Amino acid sequence: MIGNQGKIVLNHLQRAIAAEEKQGCCNTGVIGGFHLFLKGILSRLEQLEKDGDFNVLKDITNHYKDWSPLQRRQALAHLRRFIEEHEELEAQGQAPPVYDSLKPVNLEYGGPGISKQPQQPKPSDIPPASEPPGSDKKERLTRPTPPRSLQFLKGVGPERAKLLAQIGLHTVKDLFFYFPRRYEDRSLRRIGELKDGEFASVAGKVVAGQIARGKMKVVKLSIEQDGRLVYGVWFNQTYILKQFPVGTPVIVTGKVRWQQRVPEIQATDIQKAGAAQPAGIVPVYSETARLSSKVIRSIVQGVLDQAPELFPEFLPPEEGKRWVLRAQAYQEIHFPRSLHSLGQARERLVFEEVLFLQLAVARLRAGVQRENSPQLKGGESLVQKFFANLPFELTHAQKRVIEEIFRDMANTQGMARLVQGDVGSGKTAVAMAALLMAVGSGYQGAMMAPTEILALQHYQSLEAAFNPLGLHVVCLLGSQTKSERDKILAEIAYGKAHVIVGTHALIQESVQFHSLGLAITDEQHRFGVKQRTSLQTKGENPHVLVLTATPIPRTLALTLYGDLQLSALDEMPQGRKPIMTRKLTERGRSSLEKFMEEQMEKGRQIYVVCPLVEESENVDLISATERFESLQERFPNRRISLLHGRMKGVQKEEIMAAFQKGEVDILVSTTVVEVGVNVPNATVMVIEGAERFGLAQLHQLRGRVGRGGEQSYCFLLSDAKSSRRLDVLCETQDGFKIAEEDLKIRGAGELLGTRQHGIMELRLADLSRDGRLVEQAYQLAQKVLAHPDSYPRVWQECDQFFSLEDIGLH
Repeated sequence: MIGNQGKIVLNHLQRAIAAEEKQGCCNTGVIGGFHLFLKGILSRLEQLEKDGDFNVLKDITNHYKDWSPLQRRQALAHLRRFIEEHEELEAQGQAPPVYDSLKPVNLEYGGPGISKQPQQPKPSDIPPASEPPGSDKKERLTRPTPPRSLQFLKGVGPERAKLLAQIGLHTVKDLFFYFPRRYEDRSLRRIGELKDGEFASVAGKVVAGQIARGKMKVVKLSIEQDGRLVYGVWFNQTYILKQFPVGTPVIVTGKVRWQQRVPEIQATDIQKAGAAQPAGIVPVYSETARLSSKVIRSIVQGVLDQAPELFPEFLPPEEGKRWVLRAQAYQEIHFPRSLHSLGQARERLVFEEVLFLQLAVARLRAGVQRENSPQLKGGESLVQKFFANLPFELTHAQKRVIEEIFRDMANTQGMARLVQGDVGSGKTAVAMAALLMAVGSGYQGAMMAPTEILALQHYQSLEAAFNPLGLHVVCLLGSQTKSERDKILAEIAYGKAHVIVGTHALIQESVQFHSLGLAITDEQHRFGVKQRTSLQTKGENPHVLVLTATPIPRTLALTLYGDLQLSALDEMPQGRKPIMTRKLTERGRSSLEKFMEEQMEKGRQIYVVCPLVEESENVDLISATERFESLQERFPNRRISLLHGRMKGVQKEEIMAAFQKGEVDILVSTTVVEVGVNVPNATVMVIEGAERFGLAQLHQLRGRVGRGGEQSYCFLLSDAKSSRRLDVLCETQDGFKIAEEDLKIRGAGELLGTRQHGIMELRLADLSRDGRLVEQAYQLAQKVLAHPDSYPRVWQECDQFFSLEDIGLH
């Protein structure tokens, strides 16, 4: 019996487990490390109950820091059961038993010189990390035993294993995931069929060899095939002559150059013809200085027969019949028999990868229960008063999206809706209507923005619209003083604050809501998945609305927001004039400055945005400062301000406030003006070094002007001779078209901003061309999410494929 003291200790442990899970099981849930905290807990429990059996706790304490986040998550499940059993027995007045049911999580040691590998706990011991609700324990399937080090594979050894580890290859499974970057068709060709510039393989016999000496030693083998010659050429590889002497039958592969009577092959590969006939299609892998594609190819070839064991089929028969078998797909993607079978293998694996990512992201949000959300339908009169006060007519798109939102909020199954709208399409008015419906139904509404400038702007517009309706709006920021903050926190906790606007400060543990009914996150692409879900956990299952000003291509939306309903504001308010967009070189600067002077004469304001030359705030500061100084020389009588990322929040706000009031003529800035800033009098956007910005980012920056009734202009300064992204921007103002083009130009990995999003980059899928496969994966993902018990194998393989640390670090 551990008594009241023990209960307090277990309570501390329970809170620490929750914090550790929140941090993604990274051993950071407690300052100093969760494993050290466990040590303290263990010694305290041993003091309180000298004869107690704490083997489970000891085992986890000793090995926690060595395990992967997935294994730690499983160990935390152990700890929760440990606490529950103690509490139950304490309540019954019995001493806790010896833990037969909770076998300790052991580590397997591979002997001297072998790094210790954490052994996966058996499924019978620990529930899987994402066991679908309602699934039966009997249905859990055994996982493969932990893989041995690659050094024991044929042709690897300790040195090569280290080189493989440097490129992220530690297990046989990693080898299968190291997909070829391209393929070479090595079907044997006749010399007479060769064409200049093509890639080809030719078989023949070495009849002569020579070295042309000079700065670079050029090695040339004469290879004869049916009475015709071809030269194989190498640079600085004199060993070729010794390895392939005259009379050796060889197959040489490389790029053909046919400028003389005898063609040359600039060889990338040569092998003895008797040893191994080349496959028709050969994989080419990304290589390093000491790991050639040829070496990687032979290692991968040696493990192909392990595919059925490592990649069991998880699709039910009715779903699986349209795809090649899973194990076969993993074999064919590396060594395809034909281009057709390669295409089939790739389709199967892209489908699988996207399906698992959709399920993994959905599961990350699934911690937030969506049942039993409050029914918010009592704010109709407030909403109508708000509409009556608006100085403009809502667009048809706004009315449609507001109806969709209200329909969701009236249900107990919580809303989860993503509203995408182009710059200036009126998302704020839609968000205001949703907040009023929540407040009118007796609940609080919260809105989280990614920057303090944007949060303050939302606060000002919400306060102006809601104060006449008798509502109290507060703004919570990280830069506020303790007394300001404490006052606001009290108002939030006691329900005096109806609407709360803020930055990341809203998701800190100190913020307690009185009755949060609606959580809105604005500018979606700036928040990681974890941050978005954190706001949802603050209330009693609040409804969730996500706003994004970056229209998301459909394939990307289905992949990342598959469990969110999508709404599109695809109509601009009436009277908006299209922004005239022009590309200029440095030669056009003088005429641009003349035009800027004309605009300022009319009382207009101007943005000048400088690029972040590198991921360095110092360089960013220099480029913006230089432009600021040159503009001061050029326009000595104008009010010019500088805004950059290294300034303190208060300073930034003062400058932006001055610009909004019309006290500044030219604002020289880095990309801190990219999101949401609203100055209707600003009509000119000048973007320096425009080729350094992404297409979506350029479109966002252009959207800072054109917010008033006057004609607005955007000038893209760039000396790049040709730039597809700048051409696209000049051709169209449609954010949805621009998003699709951006996906084609940059690919999904970069578009996501992998680090920022907490989403691992896709290994194989290309969302710009795999739209059909994404749709098919989405359809199956919806079935799996609706009936998790029917798809236990899918969940198990999903765990193996995308571990939780891949899809959401803190």
